[in-house]
Amino acid sequence: VAIFKAAQYGRFKSALAGGHRRVQRGGEAAFAKLLSRPEDLARLAELQEAVAAKLHRAELEVATGLDAATDGVRAGLDALHTARKAVVDTRDNFANIDALCEEEGSGLADRHDLIRDLAVMRVNLSRTMADAEAIIALPEQAAAAVKTLSDEHNLFTCWEQLTALAQRARPARIALEAARRQPHGGVPRAASRPAATHFAAIDEAVTRFETILWRSVRSSLFAGRGGCRALVRALRVVEEQETLEALLAAKARKHAARSDVSVRGGNDRADPERGAVTKGFRKRVLLEVREAVEERFTMTVDSLISADDDANACAGGLVPPPPDIPVVLENLNVLMQQLTEAYDYAAPAFPPAYHIFERVLAPAWHGHVTAFLGKLVGVARELSNADIIAVLHWYQPYAQQMAALGVDVEAAPPEPPDPLQMMATPPSSVPATPHMSDKAGARERKDAAGGGRGDGRGGGKGGGADVPSVLSLDMFLATGCDEKPPGVCESSDDWQGQGSGDLNVTPGAYIGGLPRSVAVNEHKQEMLYPDGLVKLVDIYTTRMSQTVRTWAANLHRMTASHPLKPAEDGTLWTASDVEFFRLLNEQLEVAIGGGMQLVSAAAVVIASILSEFAAQQFKRLGGDATASITSATATSSFSALSSPGHFKRSSSISAASAALLERNAPEKAAMAAAKVVEYNVLLAGVNDASRCHRLAMEIETSLTQALGSAGVMEKLAKRKGGGVMGGNNSSIVQPALDAFMTNAEHCAAAAAAAVVSDPSVIALFGQLFVVEKSGCGSAWLEGKATETLVATLVDYLGDVEQYVTRDLAPMVSEAVLSRVVKTTIDACMRQLHAIRPGTVGRMAADEDALRECFAEHLPHKRVDPWLQRLADVRDVVAADDTESFVLAYGLLMQSMPELGLEPAARLLAAREDIPRATQREVLEECKQLLNSHLATQAACPVKSSAPSRWKLASSKGLHT
Repeated sequence: VAIFKAAQYGRFKSALAGGHRRVQRGGEAAFAKLLSRPEDLARLAELQEAVAAKLHRAELEVATGLDAATDGVRAGLDALHTARKAVVDTRDNFANIDALCEEEGSGLADRHDLIRDLAVMRVNLSRTMADAEAIIALPEQAAAAVKTLSDEHNLFTCWEQLTALAQRARPARIALEAARRQPHGGVPRAASRPAATHFAAIDEAVTRFETILWRSVRSSLFAGRGGCRALVRALRVVEEQETLEALLAAKARKHAARSDVSVRGGNDRADPERGAVTKGFRKRVLLEVREAVEERFTMTVDSLISADDDANACAGGLVPPPPDIPVVLENLNVLMQQLTEAYDYAAPAFPPAYHIFERVLAPAWHGHVTAFLGKLVGVARELSNADIIAVLHWYQPYAQQMAALGVDVEAAPPEPPDPLQMMATPPSSVPATPHMSDKAGARERKDAAGGGRGDGRGGGKGGGADVPSVLSLDMFLATGCDEKPPGVCESSDDWQGQGSGDLNVTPGAYIGGLPRSVAVNEHKQEMLYPDGLVKLVDIYTTRMSQTVRTWAANLHRMTASHPLKPAEDGTLWTASDVEFFRLLNEQLEVAIGGGMQLVSAAAVVIASILSEFAAQQFKRLGGDATASITSATATSSFSALSSPGHFKRSSSISAASAALLERNAPEKAAMAAAKVVEYNVLLAGVNDASRCHRLAMEIETSLTQALGSAGVMEKLAKRKGGGVMGGNNSSIVQPALDAFMTNAEHCAAAAAAAVVSDPSVIALFGQLFVVEKSGCGSAWLEGKATETLVATLVDYLGDVEQYVTRDLAPMVSEAVLSRVVKTTIDACMRQLHAIRPGTVGRMAADEDALRECFAEHLPHKRVDPWLQRLADVRDVVAADDTESFVLAYGLLMQSMPELGLEPAARLLAAREDIPRATQREVLEECKQLLNSHLATQAACPVKSSAPSRWKLASSKGLHT
């Protein structure tokens, strides 16, 4: 030690002297360099201060280095002393061992049990030492295994190495944990801490490996062709881990069966009955697939519709910006391409037993699509109608693409929309001023000039105008929930209570990702039609219904304030009806692009709107005038006939007429309309109702073609019929078609009532069947009254031929004929008080005059049945005796049972050749005959002898 110290001190002294000389020479050189120029002498004081500072720093550095060297020498000396002591102690131990061996060696050969225990102890010590060495080497080996992950191709190799390390350390970990848990004499926690640190190195390496493994799965799933190999490598690890766990579980079960001991693992999830560690790689890889899908949607779509941003904007008093739906849908299309690539490249990398695409990937994808659509419902108020249509249109090719990938996605809900949920709220504010676009106005002028036979599929795109018309489709599609174009007013009172649905949409009901509880479901799942689309369809159809209804009310107001439009052939039309059907057809064309659900909902709304439009048309044409006109007022058209100069029993005439109108509501409505609506308007109403019927049939055909079959229309009609509206129709549009047909018949009947309500015509009817007691000097018997009446009817029928289309004019002419026949019979019952020799002949001449009058306007098969009624009345009048009278009355009841017993009573009273007593007997026979006929008719209804009802055709006006 002294020699070592002397040597160290000599080397240090020489080094210090050498350093001093080097510093001195360096200082002299630097000083000579600084004073190389004469002007440097002026800076001598400054240079001296700088050199002094440098010298001070150098002395500090030397002192510090000297202290460090001294400490190192001192530590070395301490280590030498410790080593010397250890060597001395070891020599003493060896000496003690030798002494003990010499002392006990003589008797050790006879101690076999001690030799056996020593041998066992030696083996245990060897194993313990080997295990300790292995434990000490664990961190280094784990780090080496993880280092191999720098090359992605070594994923399986790294798993093999880490699995081997974990299996090698597992017994030691179990033994150490068991020893530490012993109540007395166990290993202290502080003593086991070094080994736990080495075990933690394996856990950290395994955790890092699994992180890389699952990141590889997520990143490779949508990487296309390049990610296929990485998926294969990752899934090889998953399958090998599953196989290893199965083998270990089987081995543990066998061991437990032999020893009835359960092995429990540390912090890993273990089965206490089998003692096998299960990592659940298969479920984890399925979860990673779902998380990869969620990441795709989060990065691409969800960020564009953020509920948090909307909440922050609302909290700050700002209006959240509406989502850019075209951009969102474009991103969804890009995602769909990535899904197709995953089907081509990623799905084949999974084992077939996984059914990865149809049971995991596709359901997760569809679930996020459903969540996205639900999120759109939350921001529906910011969406325009065009945005909703774009979303609905996008879903159809999406469902087709999923079907092409072998996955069944519902393209439409299994049940059509409920019609009863779409008719509750009044329409919201929409444009009320009926500004028509240039194209629509041109179409209106064309209809007015060319017969108005437009197909309702006109323009309305704004023509050459820069701003779309408020009645155009562009304006509707560009309008959202709260937007109001220029010229907006509140909805019309005429349409209050005729809304189309009360939607209870919960905003944000679908915001957020999928629940974790279904993230690892490996069973086949049904991919249902998104509920968000159903709500979007309800929102769109509600807006469409409100808009079209208000537009229709505006068109009705315009119709009331604008004159009729004559065509080139002289027929009269209302141009606004074509504009209404143009709007409906445009809405239908847009709805067809939104899928079956939107078409079904639109069919319900359109059918309801058509029915309401028909009801408003009926109201405009005097259909509701009955409520404002009492029965007594309704019979005022016969006031001229009630005068004492023409009737002797006016009070009974008015009462009978009122009773007849009460029994026949259509006739009552026609009579009331004839008093409040102009004759020309009624004739134009026949043309309008027929055209509306034809255009409605075209809409029905378009709906049937869009829905694929008439069965859907019938199903919608049945669901609608099951509610308050009732009905058993083959199509949901059928009630509207029937309403338009009823409107046409109503207009024809009202026009006919207007003819017979003309004061001059009433006066002429008042002269029929009026015979003086002397039997001469009667205008009727002389034929003058009939001739004037026929001339007046010819004038009215000429207006019908001029103002009504050729196909519809026969219906109006027949309505006039029926009204004339009924009025003639009514006049006969009340004015024929005496039968003279020329009465029957005059009645036959009247029939011939009427036949000649209507023969130019109606075919014989339509004229003869009505005139046959007059002939039946004439036969009763011409009866020679009581028996023939009863027989003639029976024939009359077969054709007109609604007349009851009145003809028999009145015509018998006009017969002067039959005694009063005999008249009572004949009247009793007639009463019995009438009751028998009514009972027979009630038990077995007989087809009426009246002409068949006119029906509106689909392509040409009318047919029978």
